[in-house]
Amino acid sequence: MSHDVTDKAAVPSPVRANRRTRRSRRWVSSALLVGAVGVGAPLAMMTTPAGAATPTVSGYTLVNSAGGVFDFGAAPAVGGILGESSSPVVGIAPDSTGKGYWVAAANGGVFSVGDAKFYGSLGNLTLKAPIVGIVPTSDGAGYYLVAADGGVFTFGDAKFHGSAGALALASPIVGLSITSDGGGYYLVGADGGVFTYGDAAFAGTLSSTFSGPSPDGPAVGIAANPTGPGYLIATAEGAIVAYGGAPFYGSPALSGATPVAPLVSVTYAPDGTGYWAVGADGGVFAFNSSVTTGTGSSSTLVTTGHAGYFGSVPGVIGASGITNPNTVVGIAPTF
Repeated sequence: MSHDVTDKAAVPSPVRANRRTRRSRRWVSSALLVGAVGVGAPLAMMTTPAGAATPTVSGYTLVNSAGGVFDFGAAPAVGGILGESSSPVVGIAPDSTGKGYWVAAANGGVFSVGDAKFYGSLGNLTLKAPIVGIVPTSDGAGYYLVAADGGVFTFGDAKFHGSAGALALASPIVGLSITSDGGGYYLVGADGGVFTYGDAAFAGTLSSTFSGPSPDGPAVGIAANPTGPGYLIATAEGAIVAYGGAPFYGSPALSGATPVAPLVSVTYAPDGTGYWAVGADGGVFAFNSSVTTGTGSSSTLVTTGHAGYFGSVPGVIGASGITNPNTVVGIAPTF
């Protein structure tokens, strides 16, 4: 385990962002919105080591603040940690086998589910600030925990490159994402500020994009491009902004619709051809690359991305008549 509090913020560099003009919006159930924009018009992502075959995503698991899980597609039915944690759950991260995942709690506790190996936790320590996310390493043999004060903790083969723990932050940290080669990581604050460590390259912030605070609410997560430079930042009200050449395929806000529940995360597919954004109600938004085939009246828009849509919590509980009183906090793709 490592925790450093001596690093400093990165120096800003020119911005490349997908900016939009703000217009009138309408509120739409996140479960319904997926069907409308799933083709493309989210604390954590596993990237593919150089030279390795890109894993196929066959499903995903969502976790809520109580530790309950919702499995979709071919996600492993290995259970959650409902009733096991004394602290709210804040995130979930997939292991490399597709048969397990790690669940992290705000007090630093880490729970291994399925065949995920346990590499350690902070559950027996008194933290200065709560943990806000968990991120697996590229090969799945370790993970990072990140705290609201910018502290970064490493377990297994996770490499420590620095933290924002010693800084007087203008806003709490809400997410961490590792670079495509695993040689660095980004931290993002609720104000959209970005801090870079290792080989992570700074490319901009929400305030530099909007010349002030984001009009679409605070940042809720960051997703590094898994195949090259750049990153996405997602906001609570449905904006997704791309920086540094990160692939961009759309967002709820860009479509003119705002989810009923705030977004909580954004996660790339392993090959970068798509990404998922997740709402606090468990709504899943799948955005993908696409191509037009044919011409004229015979033209068809075909999805080519690999961020598959396998279902959402509102769709499940709506059909069953039950309710989900706990906030969904993260997604773990199944490889």
